[in-house]
Amino acid sequence: MRGVEVADKIAAGIEPEKNRELLTDLCNTMKFGSLCALGGFTPYPVMSAMTHFPEDFSPAPIAEAAE
Repeated sequence: MRGVEVADKIAAGIEPEKNRELLTDLCNTMKFGSLCALGGFTPYPVMSAMTHFPEDFSPAPIAEAAE
């Protein structure tokens, strides 16, 4: 599973808690399992965004029409 697909599922509201955990696991796998520095540092922006802007990793609210 690619990270962008997981993030898209979170934004669409598809099992958001499960997909946040999956995204965290994916970041940790890349961080600790990469054989090069580039791969090891790739997940840091995502991890930082998840820490500092958790509302961006919640399902988008459904807009309702005004009456």
